[in-house]
Amino acid sequence: MKERSIKKRFRYWLDRRMANGTSGMVKLLVTTVLGSVLIVSLLVLAFGLHKDGKSFLAIFWDNFRSAMSSSFPSSESGGILYIILYTFLGLIGMIFTGMLIGIFSGGIRGKLIALQKDNPQIVEHGHTVILGFRYGEYALLEQLIKASGRRRRTIVVAEKLERTDMEDAVRQNIKVPKNVRLTFIKADITNPNSLECCAIQNADNLIIHVPDRGLAVKALLAVSADLRDSEIWPRTVVSFESERSMLPTNMLEENHIETLHTANVVARTIARAATQTGVFEAFMEIINFNGFEFYFHAIPKAEGLTFGQVYLSAYNGTVAGIYRGERVILDPEPSTVLEKTDLFIVFEEEQWNIELDDPQNVEMPKKTVRPAPPEIPEIVIIGFSNELLTIINELPDNINKITLAGITADQRNTSLPDSSEFSSEIEGDYRSLDSERVMYDVVKDAPHIIVLSDRKKSPEDADTDVIMRIMKLRDIKKKYGLGFTITAEIRCENNRKLLNYETGDDFIVATDMSSMILAQICEEPRRNALFEEFLDEEGSEIYLKTPEQLGIETEGLTNLELKTRLYSMGYLLLGFKTSEDPFIPYVKDGPADLKPGDGLVVIGEE
Repeated sequence: MKERSIKKRFRYWLDRRMANGTSGMVKLLVTTVLGSVLIVSLLVLAFGLHKDGKSFLAIFWDNFRSAMSSSFPSSESGGILYIILYTFLGLIGMIFTGMLIGIFSGGIRGKLIALQKDNPQIVEHGHTVILGFRYGEYALLEQLIKASGRRRRTIVVAEKLERTDMEDAVRQNIKVPKNVRLTFIKADITNPNSLECCAIQNADNLIIHVPDRGLAVKALLAVSADLRDSEIWPRTVVSFESERSMLPTNMLEENHIETLHTANVVARTIARAATQTGVFEAFMEIINFNGFEFYFHAIPKAEGLTFGQVYLSAYNGTVAGIYRGERVILDPEPSTVLEKTDLFIVFEEEQWNIELDDPQNVEMPKKTVRPAPPEIPEIVIIGFSNELLTIINELPDNINKITLAGITADQRNTSLPDSSEFSSEIEGDYRSLDSERVMYDVVKDAPHIIVLSDRKKSPEDADTDVIMRIMKLRDIKKKYGLGFTITAEIRCENNRKLLNYETGDDFIVATDMSSMILAQICEEPRRNALFEEFLDEEGSEIYLKTPEQLGIETEGLTNLELKTRLYSMGYLLLGFKTSEDPFIPYVKDGPADLKPGDGLVVIGEE
């Protein structure tokens, strides 16, 4: 067997010492310096280079000090051997000091990097945990920060990404106030062991915000395993794009978990916004944590009154409905007698702000017939989506014809039942829309266009297709002097910013709207049922009406008189939309000073 050389043996020995880390390198360095000082001290003693009477320990100490101070002898300090030995000590001291500084600075830098990458320990109680993070989508965090107001709040975000990358991305796009602490954790959100550092058992709110139902189920099971020893769950909301049927229903019900199917929310929003220009710009202002919000609470002395008396006498807010037996009832009949256990759904700036002004003496207005909405000759839906059937079902009944373009005959036949089940005629146009002439021919007679995102493609690729179609439609609209509106779906929140509004008629629906709803539900879970009502085609919804459409002359009317007039038609007045502001909340005092084109944001059945 071939013997290893001394050089290789030394290299192996040195590598083993270096592998011990900072402590091993420091021990090796100190041993080398002390050994060098010992050798020099023995030589000084042997050759009589010291002052007479000095002990060996004194010589050793002086030489050690000389090495540590890295001092070099002058030419007059002694003979040639003295100068060589103490020059050697000075060099040893320089090397020792330099290497020691390098070792400690490298160790400290390594520790700092490790602290940045390692997950922090969450010791707070009452924090909010978000499982899931996507670059470019920051609306959820932004809304939770706004909801905090001036309260101190800790938000923990967990995802299988580098902590520093998530921190940099968020802080470049969101302003985080001093009262809010954002903590990012690198964790596998489907692994119960990884979730332990999030301290979910001490959290007030938990949001599972993931793109698909499979990941949502796994994350939910991981949370369940992490909370197996806890008696109660934090308030939990699960948000995902695909259908909710795969989630374990028993777990949802037992732990009072709310769910939000974002693709369904976007589809229903598209259906609501397509025929009402500006209504969902107002809706997004309503669900933003910028001022007025929907609260659930009792109103003192309201028991025994009718809903109409409370609604018309209320000020400092709007009473939109009641919450009875875990059921949301928007705009109930004016004669509905209020019970002791009823909670009111109140749209107000601060909870408990609302007051009643002599409800016993309120004179109920006589019901008046409101004009029927005008018929819409045609809507064109461009592109295919798994939510196509939802969109068509949620469209209003006053549409004569729906044209499906940019899809194949197979997609139309497999996605929709027989046309006789719909109130509108549904027609397929299966020509390629690459040609401007074909695109013009498809859209020229339609006042409203819907552009869908293909969810079989990646979000970025699907958004690119939608953006190109919107640009082509805008060009055709301008070139041929057409007057249609465009309602489109964008999958990535940051891509919506690329589509600057050339006119106020386009409405681009993106994930930020569902994130805003998600933040609202996180703060108050009962809002989930409220938003379900708003987005459902049946029952009461939010509408944007103009005084001209309703045959109301607003000149000379006060806001209270306008509110009463609308209530006689079956509408609750939330606020106003003007050319300068997408939404202004209703206030009791002041004249109803509306200009041509201003809208009324109302709640009603049609």
